[in-house]
Amino acid sequence: MAGLLWAGGAGAEPDTFGLGTGRRGLLRVTAQDTVVNRYAQLTASAPAGTQVLTLSDASAFSAGDLVLLHQSTDLTPAPASGDPSQIRLDAANPVGQFEYGRVEAVSPGVLRLTAPLTNGFPARVTQVVSVPEYTDVQVLANGSLRAAPWDGSVGGILALLATGTLSNNGLVSVDGAGFRGGVYLNHADRDGCAGLDEPSASGGSYKGEGLVAGRYGTASGRGNVANGGGGGNCHNSGGGGGGHAGMGGTGARSSDGDRDVGGLGGAAVVYLPYERLVFGGGGGAGEGNNNLGTSGGAGGGLMLLRAGAVVGTGRFSAKGASVPPTSGTGDDGAGGGGAGGAISLRSAAGLACGAADASGGAGGDTVHPAYPIGPGGGGAGGVVFLQGQPLTCPAVVLAGAAGRSSATGDSRGAGPASLDGGSAYGSAQQTVTGVRTLVTPTVSQPVNGAVGVAPRPRFEGAAEQGVQVHLFLDGTPYVQVQASSPDGGFVYTAPMELTPGAHELRASAESLGLYSPLSAVTRFDVAEPAMNPILVSPAQGEQVDPTPLLTGTSPLGVSVRLQVDGAEVAQVPLDQAGRFYYTLTPGQALAPGEHTVTAQALETGGSTGFSSAPTTFTVVMPGALEVGCGCESASGAGLGAVALMLGAWALRSRRQKS
Repeated sequence: MAGLLWAGGAGAEPDTFGLGTGRRGLLRVTAQDTVVNRYAQLTASAPAGTQVLTLSDASAFSAGDLVLLHQSTDLTPAPASGDPSQIRLDAANPVGQFEYGRVEAVSPGVLRLTAPLTNGFPARVTQVVSVPEYTDVQVLANGSLRAAPWDGSVGGILALLATGTLSNNGLVSVDGAGFRGGVYLNHADRDGCAGLDEPSASGGSYKGEGLVAGRYGTASGRGNVANGGGGGNCHNSGGGGGGHAGMGGTGARSSDGDRDVGGLGGAAVVYLPYERLVFGGGGGAGEGNNNLGTSGGAGGGLMLLRAGAVVGTGRFSAKGASVPPTSGTGDDGAGGGGAGGAISLRSAAGLACGAADASGGAGGDTVHPAYPIGPGGGGAGGVVFLQGQPLTCPAVVLAGAAGRSSATGDSRGAGPASLDGGSAYGSAQQTVTGVRTLVTPTVSQPVNGAVGVAPRPRFEGAAEQGVQVHLFLDGTPYVQVQASSPDGGFVYTAPMELTPGAHELRASAESLGLYSPLSAVTRFDVAEPAMNPILVSPAQGEQVDPTPLLTGTSPLGVSVRLQVDGAEVAQVPLDQAGRFYYTLTPGQALAPGEHTVTAQALETGGSTGFSSAPTTFTVVMPGALEVGCGCESASGAGLGAVALMLGAWALRSRRQKS
């Protein structure tokens, strides 16, 4: 069975936290804008396998706290300015990745976790967020929960767990808490600029913030930066909308010649919402010279909520910020709307709400009654992931509307063209099954305490049918295997040899990012393998004729490369017993004298493996050979002698291992 090998990493703390411990009891929210999370920036990289987190400030955290690590930005490599291509986040692009951990101890600037990290997290672009664990959460009609807005280092995330019921009759919001919109900057009266990275001094407006780190507040011009919308270019064009699950709308045309130089919409981002979540992209600023234009809207933040049940008529909202109309006479361009953020709302039972809304924000209108000024593009729809049974919570991921010009009565080319479909629309995924604790897999092979296990072991076990089984080898995430057989059985053979000696294996079942408890430790011992090919003939110091028979065996590879005096003479396949045979051709006849031969193992595709020790032999003319073997007395007797030698070597090798 094929498996997906993990890329590096050491140690593991899979998400077995479920609905939490309820250690904080009841949360009753009666006030507006209640913030329950605490945030700190990771200031030193935390590689997979570490238990130590170095923070900008650890004073707000306590031993026993559950925390969330989130790589909020730093898409690498950065897309080119103006690239509209869809951005796919996967193992090669870990931005948006998150992981839970529990705090064991706190010291100045440092948290120590109870278990090692599964994933690595880079410094300065990762934040650590406290995750309070409640029994029940009650958001009353006049109350609201929200996230502190993203400030370029921390914020934008609302996360909590509840063992009981999350009752929302008010508002749970991360509206406009994500990537920041480009700030409006008044220019001198300029015309004709069109560059993707037009300098602000030449008439380019600031771009909205996106997944690329270090560009906010300095990058200008109409080109989007990843999912951040581009700024409007002179004269008076609109800013582009931010992108997320959809592509942001383009900003409207300029007022000098009706040129198509409005900010480009932010690119769409594709990912699995139970593996990672990202902020909505910020909209680009409108261009202006009369100090009447508007900045871009901020994208929506993200929320991760899990509870025993979710009830109420309140809203869960991660909308991008809409942009207000231009001010005064409105003789300047308007900013683009922020993209919708991300909502992950998961229940062990029913999930009911008024709406789960991650829609994009509207682009700004331009209000001048006569001049055709550039409105802003609308922000793209975001991501909503809902899980529960029954599920009666409508997901809303509309694109934000393009702004409109009072002078022309239309958007003057600003997008998007459609709000409830097309390239700007968001992504909603609903899973009609409750969150539950998965059954822990069992490992049947190798058996606990096994010794002399082959270097490439065969791992076998059983789990719930259809789940992903994650194998952890020596505390390291090793491979993912699908339990696809009708009885939930799984089989995986190691593709590469394990180091000789003691090893430990554990297994955990996973579904939609949630894990079962780890299985009991299976301990086994890998035997020391005979790694190198062995040349049997010619023997060390043997006298041979000019076209000798080269024979031997190799425990690894599919073929061997034979080299005489450093030059390749043949690549010979191994038989089923790992043996090889080759006789030099007349054209390869060796001159009398001393020669050296080696055999090197080759894998499928030609990759090289181990080599034999060099064997030195002497070539003499046939009439001068001192010893005969009677090989020509019967047909095939020479190969029979070789087989006997190889068999004797194999028997001796087995005895050495036992």
